[in-house]
Amino acid sequence: MKRHLLVALAAVLTVGFAASLAQAQCSFEHPKKAVKLQSNLVQAFVSCGNPGGNSSNTNTEGGVPTCAPPETFNEQAGSPPNGWLWTETKSQGKVSFKAKAVCTGVSTGTSSPQLLPCNPASPLNTGPPPSADLEAKLDLKAIEDAGSAGDGANGPGTLSTVARATLDDRAAGDMTVIDFPAGFQFDLVDGKAKLKTSADALLNGIGQPGLPPCSSIEVVSIVVLDENGNGFANMGTFLPPLAP
Repeated sequence: MKRHLLVALAAVLTVGFAASLAQAQCSFEHPKKAVKLQSNLVQAFVSCGNPGGNSSNTNTEGGVPTCAPPETFNEQAGSPPNGWLWTETKSQGKVSFKAKAVCTGVSTGTSSPQLLPCNPASPLNTGPPPSADLEAKLDLKAIEDAGSAGDGANGPGTLSTVARATLDDRAAGDMTVIDFPAGFQFDLVDGKAKLKTSADALLNGIGQPGLPPCSSIEVVSIVVLDENGNGFANMGTFLPPLAP
């Protein structure tokens, strides 16, 4: 009986210690709520005065060094005719990322992993553990082909992202992952494109489990690439000219 009591006591202590470790995880700083990131898209221009950019050749009225005229990445690449152009009167673009609470299993190589019911009691490697997800959406309208003004562009594109994730890893606790590049493929048809995918779909596609609950995703870079791999659009705002 005494041996059984000692075993039971050891089990209780072990569970209590494990619970205290679990509570200690996800102790990194984070806001109460930040479930959505949404932005309009604007033309991506070659930077001025930065590595890989152009050298300044003039100044603003306030004396700030600038590069004139502004140059797109399509122009920097020699203006290939299948590059993409914005039209001043019709083109629009937006991108959004939204947190979702789902559970996904590790993919077997399919492009659309099966969503499975969440099982909080499922330990690592014995079934789909509880996962969070980050839904990604892209919407482009009235994008023209550089070689045929007025015609809607057609071709494959990429929503190229670089993210920095700090998360409560299921096996090792709180950690910051190395900056992770991810490319979401889409097709532009007659100047229009709609993309809806997620971070877990990408991770499952390379044999990785979905994001754990308690994950903070920092945006390092988000850029839309045209079919030539040239930067086409960045998150931003456009200040319209004053009405006459």
